Amino acid sequence: MTDTVTPPSPQKSIVAWIIALILAVLVVVGAVICKTKVSDLNGKVADTQTQLDQAKGDTAQLQAQLAEAKAGAAKLQTQLAQAKAGTADLQTQLAAAKAGAADLQTQLAAATAGAADLQTKLDQAKAGSAKLQTQLDQAKAGSAKLQAQLDQAKVGSAQLQAQLKDETARSADLQAKLDQAQKQIADLQAAAKKSR
Repeated sequence: MTDTVTPPSPQKSIVAWIIALILAVLVVVGAVICKTKVSDLNGKVADTQTQLDQAKGDTAQLQAQLAEAKAGAAKLQTQLAQAKAGTADLQTQLAAAKAGAADLQTQLAAATAGAADLQTKLDQAKAGSAKLQTQLDQAKAGSAKLQAQLDQAKVGSAQLQAQLKDETARSADLQAKLDQAQKQIADLQAAAKKSR
């Protein structure tokens, strides 16, 4: 018994060709879509690579900035420590200054009290000086009066001196006359004795 091959019918053949054509179209469309997707993926990969490179550059820059910031922070930490030490020193100086100011305040209060006492003494001295000035003025007036009296006394003394000089001269003259008279008397007495 032999198998007989039944040739395909023309309608089935057309359907097969249509299916094959559709499949081919689908394959082409799929290939185009895949190529487009691959191109997009390649673009995205390239873009991602660019972004990655940029991110690496940014990371390196940030790393450098971080190192610089750390160095700056360390420097600031050192400055802060120095500032704290300086602040402690200033605090000590401030305390010393406050103590000095308190001492000066005490001295000022004492000086003010002393100044008030000196002012009182000065006022008393001024009053005493005014009194002494009055007494001095009175003494000057009395001295002027005494000077006038002294001048008058000097004039009187000069007059008396002149009178004394005149009287002395008269007295000397009288003494001379007396001596001469006594001599004459003595001569007369001697002559009288001889005549006896």
